[in-house]
Amino acid sequence: MVDSISQIASALESAKAITLEAAAVASSKLGESSYTHYSKNLSTQQLRNLLNSRNSREVKDAMKRILSILASNDTSVDIEEFFSDVVKNISSDDIKIKRMVYLYLLRYAEKDQNLALLSVNAIQKTLADSNPDVRAFSLKALSDIKIPSLTPIILLSVRKLIVDPSPTVRSEVACTLMKLYRWKRNEIEEDIMDLYTDLMCDSDPKVISSVLVVFKECFPDRLELLHGHYRYFCQILKKLDSWAQSYLVETLIRYCKRYIVKPMVVDISSKDVSSNCVPLPDKYNQIIFPVYELRMEKDLELFINSLKVLRFSTSPVVIVSCCNAFFQLTTPNDFRNSRFPEVLTNITVATSNLGVKTFLLQSILLYSKMDSTLFQQFNREFLPFPSDNVTVVCLKLQILSTLINDTNVEFILRELKKIIKHQKNEKIIIVASQTMASCGKLSVTLESHMMKWFIKVIESDKNGLTNNVLDCFVNIIRELVSYNPRRHLKIILKLADLLTTNHVRADNARAGIIWLFGEIAGIEYKVCPDIVRNLINGFVDEGPKSRRQLILLSAKLASYEYDQNKESSNESYNVDDSRIMRMFQYLAYLGKFDDDYGVRDMVRYLTSLFDSGKYEIATLLLQAPKLDIWDKPALNEDADFAEDTEDIDHDLIAYHSYIPWDVSDNVNSSEVLDIREGLPLKDYNKFKKSFSSENYVETSNSFVHNNTPEELHNETTSTLSTSATRNSFTSNTGKKYKLQSLDEFFSDVPAVPQAKKYSSLSKKKKIIRVVESSSEEETDPSEEGDDEEDEEEDDDETSEDDSETSSSGLESSED
Repeated sequence: MVDSISQIASALESAKAITLEAAAVASSKLGESSYTHYSKNLSTQQLRNLLNSRNSREVKDAMKRILSILASNDTSVDIEEFFSDVVKNISSDDIKIKRMVYLYLLRYAEKDQNLALLSVNAIQKTLADSNPDVRAFSLKALSDIKIPSLTPIILLSVRKLIVDPSPTVRSEVACTLMKLYRWKRNEIEEDIMDLYTDLMCDSDPKVISSVLVVFKECFPDRLELLHGHYRYFCQILKKLDSWAQSYLVETLIRYCKRYIVKPMVVDISSKDVSSNCVPLPDKYNQIIFPVYELRMEKDLELFINSLKVLRFSTSPVVIVSCCNAFFQLTTPNDFRNSRFPEVLTNITVATSNLGVKTFLLQSILLYSKMDSTLFQQFNREFLPFPSDNVTVVCLKLQILSTLINDTNVEFILRELKKIIKHQKNEKIIIVASQTMASCGKLSVTLESHMMKWFIKVIESDKNGLTNNVLDCFVNIIRELVSYNPRRHLKIILKLADLLTTNHVRADNARAGIIWLFGEIAGIEYKVCPDIVRNLINGFVDEGPKSRRQLILLSAKLASYEYDQNKESSNESYNVDDSRIMRMFQYLAYLGKFDDDYGVRDMVRYLTSLFDSGKYEIATLLLQAPKLDIWDKPALNEDADFAEDTEDIDHDLIAYHSYIPWDVSDNVNSSEVLDIREGLPLKDYNKFKKSFSSENYVETSNSFVHNNTPEELHNETTSTLSTSATRNSFTSNTGKKYKLQSLDEFFSDVPAVPQAKKYSSLSKKKKIIRVVESSSEEETDPSEEGDDEEDEEEDDDETSEDDSETSSSGLESSED
């Protein structure tokens, strides 16, 4: 009794352990943490035992633990010591175990090459597996093991699999050629090129997608390889994957620029079309005709038409590459009518990926700078949202600055004012202010309105604007005033009040205002001396830039005073009687002991001119407009974003840069078209079609089309008339066979009880069926003879009585 109880207890304990283990393994399929906890408790010996187990589930669990250690870079377990135990599982029937062994091999094959070579034989065997995914992954694993002695084996495998019926395997062949080209380019370049040219003739779009990736990575300058495939690639462009589409569009742009004649722009508003026909300009928006059309070669037109289908693509890369193609190869009207600007705008608004949105906005900004009419109707789509990133908001504002015109300026101006008032980010305020400056350039009224509004914001801000924002406001006002200072004297005087009331405390902003008074000294001289007189007492409290500009302003006023005295009288200029000259000397004396070397250098230079009495030279130097040495102060160097707010990626600028046409206009178009004659395509998919009912299914399904009733009737009639031809086959021995449906095949079985299945009645029905089918279907006489011979071979055991019965049955059927 006690023994039985102990046996039951031990059985329950073992069942509990098995249940926990099974639950842990099951949870591993769901990615739960219990499997991770379970696998971490495995010792080295337990892991080795699992790898050597005959149970595929245990081997799979052990491989998962090996790969988890490999991915996490866990140094507590040395997984290299399991190399032999892992590699021998490469012959497993489980595809998942094979994949995990391949991944392990890719990591440690180079460290133990001799042991890794033992697995090559097993990998080569899987190259002939019935599953195409297994064959493709085996070739990938074989090519990723970078052992020099494997190169001939890889080449041999590639030569065999290049005619594989599966496009997945042939796509992997293309990737293998890319790896070999990078690894052993100088040794086997000719072999790789021969195999690659064969792959380019493949008829499957999936294989062509991989071929194009290899072309971009390995042969980007070998555009002559595309001659015989140009038209076919244009036809299957919509069937390729998105990255291959992008690569092909970029490649064909360069191909067209090199091998296709430049299109001609024709002025259709003129009666004499032949005289008003010029080649497409080298720059995008330089067409002189108001109304025109573009005439191009047929091959170029084929490429442009194939791009129009891609506007329905959801890939941003494809849309940008198509926009670049229209920009490079067509006119602004064609680009606008292609609707790609609308698609580019819509996909920019729809995407939530920050990197993609930034990339698309930068592309739109580049295009809008060259031609603002492309995106002018979508200006509302570029208004910033509160949830937008700072970079995205700045790019949208810069795009808006290029789209401003007389029709939308009021709306954009109203939105920009809201952004400046309510926005807290310094960079966004600066970019919005610069966009408002673009609005002020449209008219004098807007120009005055802008300056008054900026001065009002400076005065009304209670908390005080930051230094960078003040710099931006003052620089905008300074730029707008410099166009016509006489028109904006009231604004300039208002700026003087800002200096004296200390509304502007930033050194760079105050220096800009002082510089502006130096510019208008020749226009309104009377106002400027009071500026120097008011600021001279606080000279030591000013910043270094303001001190330099104040000294420069006093020197300019002294030069203007010298000119006035020289015009009024012939007497020499008396320095002691000039108050302006005394202010300059006082400021120069303070500047000699300034701690800023720029102030000291300026004082030394200016005093050398006045002390030597060279007033004429000083006048020429100081009154020259916008002196580059000490004039016009730059923006604040401390602000990272103030130097250039248009942060466009340089690679993107290079991508959209215009490619010049290399083909001369005197090239014979017929000769150019001859080099693009299509090469014969290789359809390897036919190898996987066996002698089965697959062709019959295709034939029966051929009636399913989206055609009109008349077209459907015609197609059905032609299909029925040629059904006998399509459903007949000829064997290697010359014997003809006819493909039948299941109903036709099983119609030979008589519908009578089993006891009478060999009766004369069943044979009579059989003969009658043959006669009826032969009378309904118009078969070839030779086929009928073959069918009769086959029937004689099949019925060689029939008796003479059956023949008589069948003949009598035939007579009755004829009656």
